[in-house]
Amino acid sequence: MSPELHPDARKIRLLFVPAFLDAGPVAQEILHLARHLPRVGYAITVLPASRGPGSPGPTLDRLHAMGARVDTTAFDLSFADTVTYLARRLPRADLVVSWQDVADIYPALERLALRPPLIERGFSVREALSGPKHFTARYVGVSPAVREAAAGRLPERPHHAIDLPAMIDLPAPRAGDRARLRAALGLGRRDILIGWAGAANDPAQSDRVLKVMAQVAARLPQARFLRPDGLPPTARPVPGIMEPRGRRDLGPAMDVLCWWPDDGEPLGDAARVAATGPAVALAGEGGPSWLRHDRTALVTPHHPVALARAVIRLAANAALRSRLGATLRADVAACLASGIVVPEWERLFAQVLADVPSASGPTVFQTFLQGGWECSTHVRADGRRLDVLAATRHDTHAEADYRQLGALGLSTMRDGLRWHRIESTPGTFDFSSWTPMLDAAKRTGTQVIWDLLHYGWPDGLDIWRPDFVQRFAAFARAAAIHRRTMSDEVPFWCPVNEMSFHSWGGGDVAYLNPHARGRGFELKCQLASASIAAMRVLREVDPRARFVHCEPMIAVHHDPATGRPRWEAEGYHDAQFQAFDLVSGRLWPMLGGQEEFLDVVGVNYYFNNQWVHGAPPIDWDHPLYAPLSDLLFAVHARYGRPVLIAETGVEWERRAPWFRYVSTEVERARARGVPVEGICLYPIANHPGWDDDRDCPNGLLGAHPGPRGRDVHEPLAAEILAFQDALGARRRRATG
Repeated sequence: MSPELHPDARKIRLLFVPAFLDAGPVAQEILHLARHLPRVGYAITVLPASRGPGSPGPTLDRLHAMGARVDTTAFDLSFADTVTYLARRLPRADLVVSWQDVADIYPALERLALRPPLIERGFSVREALSGPKHFTARYVGVSPAVREAAAGRLPERPHHAIDLPAMIDLPAPRAGDRARLRAALGLGRRDILIGWAGAANDPAQSDRVLKVMAQVAARLPQARFLRPDGLPPTARPVPGIMEPRGRRDLGPAMDVLCWWPDDGEPLGDAARVAATGPAVALAGEGGPSWLRHDRTALVTPHHPVALARAVIRLAANAALRSRLGATLRADVAACLASGIVVPEWERLFAQVLADVPSASGPTVFQTFLQGGWECSTHVRADGRRLDVLAATRHDTHAEADYRQLGALGLSTMRDGLRWHRIESTPGTFDFSSWTPMLDAAKRTGTQVIWDLLHYGWPDGLDIWRPDFVQRFAAFARAAAIHRRTMSDEVPFWCPVNEMSFHSWGGGDVAYLNPHARGRGFELKCQLASASIAAMRVLREVDPRARFVHCEPMIAVHHDPATGRPRWEAEGYHDAQFQAFDLVSGRLWPMLGGQEEFLDVVGVNYYFNNQWVHGAPPIDWDHPLYAPLSDLLFAVHARYGRPVLIAETGVEWERRAPWFRYVSTEVERARARGVPVEGICLYPIANHPGWDDDRDCPNGLLGAHPGPRGRDVHEPLAAEILAFQDALGARRRRATG
């Protein structure tokens, strides 16, 4: 039975990356989005890039309570390690939103050949002017001034800079709040309380604030002032300065709010405080369009005298304060409420995702759906050599098999040579076991990716010795020459199948030949050396030769509950890439690897290819299970090469649901820009088990050929035909 997909499996995955989280406007905006975005459509992960100067605990707790995932891994990482971690995490997001000009995001994106779209959110002109913008799909300023600054950094596409205000959900006024707060502050009935939004962080700003206070105090002895953030306690005294003691809920107690919006940062708090208080006075230009002079505010120049006059005017006119405050509250509710702003964010998400180009093609192979014939020839620990092609009689029924699959729309195959049969005598090559299969492919018009080494090699050959590489290269050259005498089609080769699995099974746990322990990486390097040597001679014989490297694609997850460290899980996860890195010369270049050798990246994926480190495998109903499309995205983001699902399948009645899942995820990956060139059902036919000769019911076809072909697993066949029909319809729409 197939488990149900995890509820988040088909949602749009949003990754929110602030520089840090505290109780400020960025945290408030993320909380608003987490609360109001419909959870049926979005799965939200919040990944702060650092712990930051404040205490993020309360915000993180609230996010958890809202159902968002919170990833605090970066709290304990250096900048360089955070970049590495983000590069690992980004492929699992459909869309990334960053705040506070987070410095780590661009270096992480630079490491990827394919990137999820990035939306940058800016609360200040300084943020908009900072950092590169070439990966930024949209820059979303909090005000027109921030938007215009960002547009200047996007000269080729200034329309990708937009503005969306900060969200404000105004609390309903509560009777008695004003009187209670003013009493707590020790204010009399005639006292005028003046608050400030914006920090006085530099001497010039502090000097302006103090001048305004002094002028107002000289005219209004009843004026009282809340100390602005950043104003030094040692600043020259002004009568009436009061300490707010960190409180942010004093709006109802205020009579006047002074705000300078130069950096945009206090916009949300200013609007919230102003909308709960009677009036507001604005200092400076660049405020949001919903703050209009003499309707919701008094807008003044950046001059202490002008601002002091506006404050005095408001303080002396209770009716003006009441009118401006009421209008501001109504306009804030109409412009900034979550019910207004969240749909704008959703429209933005949809626009950005719609701009993501899907993968072109596919163009590499003859058919997108392919069949893989199990062709293992390894020697078991008991000394018995397997020959699965002979066991299924595919070697003598290749033409009928190819025709049967061609009728189902599968005309590209993975198939294999049996080195031990071709070179039973060193240096002498007898291709009589292979020639009928080449003939069958030619007569049926079947394209074949030929495996040269599928776990087995001739008796008497020591894989640990240097001459193994030389013998394999000579075998590859002879095979290429023989094939060219029979076909002029572009040859496709898999030089060495599953170096990673072979090195583990044969070099670490003594399951496969050569049945060693503790020599896994050594065996992997030897297999990579053989593959590199083979590719050199294959291209010498035919420069058109294409290579498909087929390796297991896994996901090893970290769970703190296991008690195992994160670095262990990440190390085991990353080990899957060593074979590709050896072939391409990224790892141990002295072996001769080159980027051009990493042609088509083949990934083998089965139901048990994901597990929690230190725990059993997990299935697609587990919350940590990574969608197949994310794994495909990560592989292409790492290498930038075409991708083939070179093996996938499962046993018994799960075959049809498994194919449906894989094909759906492949289409999802292609929609995100991953050039997946095909899906190879592997094994395409049932076969005897390696260890016990049991019938493995994992194929589309049966294990035994008959006069009318092999038996067909009808549920899987129906899914294949439905997929073929849908694929054809999409191609027809694409071509008009």
